[in-house]
Amino acid sequence: MKLIYTVCTSNYLYQALTLGESIEKTNPDYEFIICLADKIPVLDFEIPYKIIPVESINFPALEDYSTKFITLELACALKPIFALHLLAIYPALEKLIYLDTDIYLYRSLEDVEKNLDEHDIIITPHITKEIPLSERWNEKQYLNAGLYNAGFIAFKRTENTLKFLDWWQTHLNKYGYLDYCKGMGADQLCLNFVPVFYDKVLIDYNPGLNIAYWNFQERELSVKDGSYFVNDINPLVFFHFSGYNPEKPKLVSKHLKLSSNKNQQALKQILQQYRISLIKNHFNYFKGIIPAYGIYVAPPKEKHIVGKLIEKSAWKVINYIENF
Repeated sequence: MKLIYTVCTSNYLYQALTLGESIEKTNPDYEFIICLADKIPVLDFEIPYKIIPVESINFPALEDYSTKFITLELACALKPIFALHLLAIYPALEKLIYLDTDIYLYRSLEDVEKNLDEHDIIITPHITKEIPLSERWNEKQYLNAGLYNAGFIAFKRTENTLKFLDWWQTHLNKYGYLDYCKGMGADQLCLNFVPVFYDKVLIDYNPGLNIAYWNFQERELSVKDGSYFVNDINPLVFFHFSGYNPEKPKLVSKHLKLSSNKNQQALKQILQQYRISLIKNHFNYFKGIIPAYGIYVAPPKEKHIVGKLIEKSAWKVINYIENF
């Protein structure tokens, strides 16, 4: 049995459905399960994938988690808990892959699967090359957010993996908050310790895995004969659309504006295709759902034009001071 799972709240089910479609196209031999950090919403259409709501997994700490974590933190903290649940209910499950809902697969995960023959845990680094200190976006940001991205993790059923998952869930129960000033980055920052604490951990440097706004400076997307490649020669396996909002198509992410550079045509194409899929998968229906669990934080309002100008000027001053 081969299984991919994701964890989300109901207001992001449009992303989960889009991820599921990409799995069906590229990895039809995998079962896909949506683990819901929420109650199942009432729908007038059918979801073609198995959904496991958190209230169905006999998790006694749900009320505690719901009152201390915001919805994002809650979904992150449930990743290892759902992984342990899936390994418990599927005794034949030997290999398990976690993907964030805002990921889209473009090729088979066969290389990841092969790597699990020799390794117990696979993680991907945010970046693999040094960044000039003159850049506004440099290594300091990654030290805050973590060296590895928690949007993709692959596991093999071993005692080593079970120890990791147990440590991860215990750690997140206490430190699963998104508070960089206190050294807490939800589920992600603690992944820094995984290659230190556990055996048979593969840090996968394949540039075709987990391309996103945080590594554009080292990974250029191109298209050849209808297929996407990274840095010309590496097939794109999956793209992580972190922070993407189909209502703001000019933004690659809420963290990064899309460049007008002609070399970005493949990126523009991939964003347009993804946007169409999200809207088709009921973006307008799901986006307004308020999750049943966790402390709900409303999306920030659009900044006033004056505020945007002040923010832009402030960044210029900061850059001047840092480079003085």
